[in-house]
Amino acid sequence: MPSARDLILQHPHNLVDNPMYKSYTGKPWAREYAPLQKMSVHTSFDQTGLCHATFDTAFIPLYDNEEEKRGNEPAYPPNTRFWRLESESDIEHWWHAEVSDIVLSAWAQYPRMVETCHAKPLRLVNVPENVDSTYSVYVGNQRSPIAIGEIKRNLINDREWQAGILGAAQQKLASELRGSVSSCLPSQRC
Repeated sequence: MPSARDLILQHPHNLVDNPMYKSYTGKPWAREYAPLQKMSVHTSFDQTGLCHATFDTAFIPLYDNEEEKRGNEPAYPPNTRFWRLESESDIEHWWHAEVSDIVLSAWAQYPRMVETCHAKPLRLVNVPENVDSTYSVYVGNQRSPIAIGEIKRNLINDREWQAGILGAAQQKLASELRGSVSSCLPSQRC
């Protein structure tokens, strides 16, 4: 059986048909959060158009025993299939089957990570909207968010993103993501 490390280091192999439909965002509550001023990009594209991600600089360094504990957890590859991304729900299904389930296998313990979908953000301020995915761990009796995800179809302009430039739609998404994980009130600078 492959390990979580083996599968995490592989690129998803199932074929994807993306008809390039677009979705946008503009949640009213997110307008209260400042747009991004500085952005760190951890992705690049090669000559064939394949995206490469280097998250070593984005996350804290691994502990000495992480490769042994998390990397060696047993994991199952996704079933072979063909994907067509007609809707945001199709993208969510692809994300969970091809990426999230693989990564979560490494977080089955040490500590256990909890994923919730279409739930309220873990924030001090209550908002009426839901976040597509929240990944958190328990610290004592309280859930602490690790990452959140909001599914959009072809919203990010990859050339602008790689250059560190965010268009209006991307700034709205950035404010929404910032507000979803912020433990501060909108009027506070954190």
